[in-house]
Amino acid sequence: MEQKAVCISPIDWGLGHATRCIPLIRALIALNYKIYIATEGKHEAILREAIPSAVFLPLRGYKIRYSKTSALLIPVIIFQLPKIIFSIINEYFWLKNISKKYHFDLIISDNRFGFFHKKITSVFITHQLELQTPFAWSTKLIQKITYQFINKYSACWVADMKPPHNLSGVLASPSKLPSIPVWYMNCLSRLMDEPKLEAKENSNKPVIKFLGIVSGPEPQRTLLENLLWEQGNEIGQPFVVVAGLPNEKLYQKNTTNGYLYHHLNGADLKAQISSAQYIICRGGYTTLMEMIPYHKKLIFIPTPGQTEQAYLAKYWQEKKWAIGFKQSEFNLATALEMAEAFDYQQPPFIAFSKESLLTELKQLSL
Repeated sequence: MEQKAVCISPIDWGLGHATRCIPLIRALIALNYKIYIATEGKHEAILREAIPSAVFLPLRGYKIRYSKTSALLIPVIIFQLPKIIFSIINEYFWLKNISKKYHFDLIISDNRFGFFHKKITSVFITHQLELQTPFAWSTKLIQKITYQFINKYSACWVADMKPPHNLSGVLASPSKLPSIPVWYMNCLSRLMDEPKLEAKENSNKPVIKFLGIVSGPEPQRTLLENLLWEQGNEIGQPFVVVAGLPNEKLYQKNTTNGYLYHHLNGADLKAQISSAQYIICRGGYTTLMEMIPYHKKLIFIPTPGQTEQAYLAKYWQEKKWAIGFKQSEFNLATALEMAEAFDYQQPPFIAFSKESLLTELKQLSL
């Protein structure tokens, strides 16, 4: 059978867009696809580590930065709109040109609005079909604009389960769907494919009090890292922070109780998750999918001003799947005390599968 070629590109707006592509790529490899990945920087480093057999093609990211305060986030994003528009136009023409050389059979974009080809089957992956904003009118306006882009693709794949069991609430199950075929992929969790670990993974006795997983655009990534590191060293119990800097191999710290890693590969991250009593993170959607199978108590600190994470923190706390705190009000000792008393419930979880992917690809005549 002739090997078909697929080109995949995740947006560089948080590492989760790259990591959730890993189980999808592994499934495509198992289905005999030749993998091309268009990316750069931290996303390239993570994907090279997980998918060493792929061909990597350098493609410039959006390079979005956040403000230090939530009040300034919207003006800062608006100021960067020309850069975002340029990136969308650039990726469209980049793909148009490079496809002449590699003859792709399938294009997969994870939230990159211009990464599609008019003559090649192109798929858009997202979990945000209704991005939340402070106002109903702006929520609908942004949805209308994003659908203008999404509807240019051949299909939309939603990284979630079908309602009413979905993890992302109204984000992935709005009243109006795109006009193209929509497929709910179920949960994309790269860690499920990692090798099983030693007995420590199966132990019910946590070795560390908490694991802090830091990610996202600067400067908020650094602010969260500093917050967890400083307060973690005050509680007098063992803890680990993962900085989310895969390219910074010399970046690490350790104290009597704490250890900061620049990055952990899938197997090592899985080991730390299994060893932790609590997981503290932004509450980015991909992290949530990865954490569910481990039945850990989750504490969210949404990125200030990032409405998606704020919505997910509220939604998950209402479901009793996690507990959330504002970054400006966060105190580690208080958060751990409140989490200890919180009535955690286990979220639903249906894993993405190679078999369901194959069915969907057949629907797209691939």
